[in-house]
Formats: sequence, structure tokens, C-alpha cells
Amino acid sequence: MKIAKTLAAAALCLSVCSAAFAAPAVKTFDVHEGSVKIDVPQIKGAAGGKFADNKINNTLNFYVLKQLYTALPLSMRNDDVMRTAYDKTFKAKDGSEDAREFVEDVAGFVNFKLRCDLEDVKQYGGTSVPSYDLQGQYTVHFKGDNYLSVEQRGYIYTGGAHGMTLFNAATFDLNTGRELELADLFKNGSNYLERINKVVAAKVAEDSRMFFGPVEVKDGDRFYIQDGKNLIIAYPPYEVAPYAAGVVTFAIPLDGLSDILAVDIK
Repeated sequence: MKIAKTLAAAALCLSVCSAAFAAPAVKTFDVHEGSVKIDVPQIKGAAGGKFADNKINNTLNFYVLKQLYTALPLSMRNDDVMRTAYDKTFKAKDGSEDAREFVEDVAGFVNFKLRCDLEDVKQYGGTSVPSYDLQGQYTVHFKGDNYLSVEQRGYIYTGGAHGMTLFNAATFDLNTGRELELADLFKNGSNYLERINKVVAAKVAEDSRMFFGPVEVKDGDRFYIQDGKNLIIAYPPYEVAPYAAGVVTFAIPLDGLSDILAVDIK
């Protein structure tokens, strides 16, 4: 009996320990208001606990807010001012819950604006336009013990030959909830940009006519980790190539950068 109890206790400990170090769950927060339909990733169970969950979710919600603001006049959105105000408003422990409510409210307003804009167009003879809409989805490219990479992609149509593709990618430290910069992946003083750009230049040379010119990867460019094997550098339409090229991505094998990596991707 004593052995059985010991084995049961050990099994329980293993279960608890494995749960503690398991990758977080990613659930979908639906922002569906009429012609606005965006699926937002929300994290639960990050290694850093509720604080990290909240910080990551706040960032993901903010990027959806930026998607929504593309439907509003340019004078109504300044990224730096908007992010500062957003962070101050929703920095509390459970701020991501309030942020989700705010995002839903903005989505409702954007839906109303899109409907009004469409009615304006129809009054001037644009009867062939079926609808104006804003859609968004996400893809989890990597979910490991310590890091998470998520792509958020959207599409807004307000008339014309085609709409506009919206794109963002973010990689998070699951222990702190902090969004990582490209430099955070590499050892201080390493020549990571030089080595990444060497790979990118070779890929551009394979089909140089597709690009506006040479592509130079810089700190601040969008990136994500793909399946723990590749570093993906990504550019939205018009940034390095015409709209028809879509979101342009360059895959750099992490094995080739292993000697200068400062993070353990697993």
C-alpha cells in the first residue's frame, strides 16, 4: 500500500511538473461585428504566469487595434501616440480583458463607418460594389517552452481593383511576456545582420525582377520563428516588391546561425 501511494504521488508530481513547463494554450478571441470579422490569438499558461499572459495578449490586441484603425482617417492614428496611450490604459494585471472590450467597441465603430462609406458610394452610382469589409486571421508558427511566434494577417476592402493586405508578426518571451526584437535572438557583438543579409541577397538574386531593388534586412524588420527550424524575415506588400507578390518572406535556417544564437529554440 505504501509503495502504491508513493507511485501515485510521484505520478501526480510528474503531471503537475509537466503542466508547469508545457507550452501555453492559444485560444481565439472573436471580434465579429457585421462586416468586421477578425480572429485574435489569446495566450493562457505562459511560463511567466498571468503577468506574461496579460502582457502578450495586450500586445496581440494592440496589433488588431492597428488593423481596425486602417479603416479610419490617417489623422486619427499615430502609432507611437496610440501605443503609449494604449499601454497606459491597459497596463493593469487584468488589463487584457478590458483591452478586448475596447477592441470590440472599436470594431463596432469601424463596422458602422464601413457601412456608411458603402452607402455613400452607392448613392453616387457604385451599385456594383457588394460590400466593404475587414477580415483578419492568425497563424501560430512556433509554440515552445520559452518562445512563441505569431503571425496576424488581415485584409480590408473599401472599393477599387483590390483591397489592402495587413500584416504583422511577433515573437514573445513566454517567461517575461516581452515582444522580442531581431537583435534579441543573437549574441551581443555577433554579425547576425551580415549573415542574414548574405542569405537574403542570394534569394533575391534568384528572381531580382520581382523586387524593387536590393533587400537589406535591418533591426526592426518583421520576423517570426517557423517550426523551430527557420527564422523568417517578412515584408508586407509594397515594402520590397509589388502588391502582386503578396507578403514576401525569406527563410534562414537556424542551424546555420546556431553559433551566434542567444536563445534556445525548443
